[in-house]
Amino acid sequence: MLIKLIDDKLINEVIQSAQNSARRRSLYSLHERNEEKVHRLIRVLEPESYVQPHKHENPYRMESFIILRGKLTVVIFADDGRVSEHVVLEAGKSPWGVEVPGTIWHTTIALEPDTTLFEVLQGPWDPKTHKKLPQWAPTEADHVGGQAFIARIREELMLY
Repeated sequence: MLIKLIDDKLINEVIQSAQNSARRRSLYSLHERNEEKVHRLIRVLEPESYVQPHKHENPYRMESFIILRGKLTVVIFADDGRVSEHVVLEAGKSPWGVEVPGTIWHTTIALEPDTTLFEVLQGPWDPKTHKKLPQWAPTEADHVGGQAFIARIREELMLY
């Protein structure tokens, strides 16, 4: 087949991968090379997955999320780490997605199991410049700190 299908079979495979992952998330790249100018991903997040807040400013890259399954919040932060806004995306309900400018600190927090996104990010991908990480958030290697960070954000935004 010349086209790539985004169907239940593919999404269920990515969900299974996320469930078996220590990071409790997984992605499937629809693009074939890191050098491509547009990256398209199927991303699955489980509620206990911690994605360290980040931004894509140097070089500037916009990032877009469209919800396919489940429910999550996209959290936007001020430069000092305070939550400045958030939006909840839930499959089958508006809003369907968001586009985050490259200069904005953000993270995603899954609010339901098997939360699945279609993500678009400008390429090419270079691990040295892909994203900038803040000093005010735990690293992804800090599992306990990451879980506490998620719990604090959920409490602050009353996301139960």
